[in-house]
Amino acid sequence: MVDSVDGIILMAYGTPNGLDDVERYYTEILRSKKPSDMQLEKLKSRYASIGGGSRLLEITKSQASKLQKFIEKKGVDAKVYAGMKYSDPHIADAVGLAIDDGVDRIICIPVAPFYSAIGTGSYFEKADSAIAKLGYKGSVERVDSWYSEPGLEKAWVESVSRLGLDKNWVILFTAHSMPVTPADDLSLYRRQIIFASNSVQRHFGCKWSLSFQSAADLPGNWIGPDAAWQIKELAENGVKRLAIVPIGFVSANLETEYDVKKEYAMLCDSLGIECKIAEMPDDSDFIIEALYSAYAKHSTSAP
Repeated sequence: MVDSVDGIILMAYGTPNGLDDVERYYTEILRSKKPSDMQLEKLKSRYASIGGGSRLLEITKSQASKLQKFIEKKGVDAKVYAGMKYSDPHIADAVGLAIDDGVDRIICIPVAPFYSAIGTGSYFEKADSAIAKLGYKGSVERVDSWYSEPGLEKAWVESVSRLGLDKNWVILFTAHSMPVTPADDLSLYRRQIIFASNSVQRHFGCKWSLSFQSAADLPGNWIGPDAAWQIKELAENGVKRLAIVPIGFVSANLETEYDVKKEYAMLCDSLGIECKIAEMPDDSDFIIEALYSAYAKHSTSAP
């Protein structure tokens, strides 16, 4: 009997390939509607301030490569691919490669650990569309979330430990804000982030707070409290030492490199708050361990 071969699709949001690609990237996000000159220049200036682009694609490819090696050491017959929602290689490209390689089962894993319909749920829609278009007949599995994986906790504990905190510090966990809709009130998303935040905080014994960052400049009700508002609130309550931990993300991206490291750091400085920022886990061994464990729970091939 021949063992089945899994195709693992690691899915991430995407990033422009330099400043010249920002307009194409933004247009894709807006579903083929070109951004205004003001919108375009604003996004370009943010990317310019972090060197012209984020390392998200590079990190996601490294995660896929390291996961491939981890799987091979386990003796599992599986192939790992990286796909982006809004940049090359797209999720559809990764699905196509997996099908061309003759995989028997496709397992889709968003690199973001927390589920929301409008967030990671949209990644699955991209994968499902490509699978249907290409007429794939194998089985398909989706890893909705992996927020409770021990590897994720260990990765963030390792990162926060480098900050050298004591109990005089307050930890502010942040995650990406999302629009609240009738179809998704984001209660599951919030609960998962609280679970992960609490699992990290218990190792340090600091007081902690949760906020949401990087809401789009669009109408509607977005999940909060907003991180900038929360920082001001903490300052008014006498907080003088604040450690920001962007736990809602895994890999460095525009939101962590600009919003957190620049905007929130400057805000803390203006309010007289000493600020430390935890580095992103990116492709750390613990993240690879977590991704493998999430995969193994959805596979009949993995031990």
